[in-house]
Amino acid sequence: MGWLSMTRAGMAPFATPKAYLDAQCTYPPDPANGRETGLRVLRSTVRSRAWYGACQSYGSDGPVQTFAVICLVRWTPRAKDGYVFAYKDLTETTGPCYYDCPAAILDLLDPPLNDYAAKWREACRARLALASRPRPLPGQVLVLPKPLTFTDGTAERRFRVARWGSKTVLQRIGDGAFVRITHLMTTAWTIETGEQGVLAA
Repeated sequence: MGWLSMTRAGMAPFATPKAYLDAQCTYPPDPANGRETGLRVLRSTVRSRAWYGACQSYGSDGPVQTFAVICLVRWTPRAKDGYVFAYKDLTETTGPCYYDCPAAILDLLDPPLNDYAAKWREACRARLALASRPRPLPGQVLVLPKPLTFTDGTAERRFRVARWGSKTVLQRIGDGAFVRITHLMTTAWTIETGEQGVLAA
């Protein structure tokens, strides 16, 4: 399915993407119209560009399956054209490429329905494991699995953690340039042993 865009009036009576999507994923069984199962949201959250929900299908005999629904989200409250909200709905069974689903939602899910769902959950768990590591300390050297190429064309995989005023920053080992690595805490890296000292900021 493609993206669905709407104005605030189109979202009414809901004021936020979370409230709107919670409602979209909540409906009762309707056998008269051929819908034997309903759906309810057990837990949901919005993380940066995606809504994640642990959604449970159910019928007259009770729960059927609890699975993850992922909706990609664009939220631009000041959009000049008035279209402040857009979303694209997916399920874990289609192999979504967004992996910041929290453990509180993953823990509610039943066994995965296919390999796509299993791999998506594994990727989410791996990301959570990376994010739970202690933050690197000034003086330590981070080593990435492979070089990262920056906008100036320099490729580097070793970075020293340093202080710049009250902030913790990274310096490329090769030329000492200060750099920023997006999503550092969910990027694979190791601490190089045998490195001591802090480069002056």
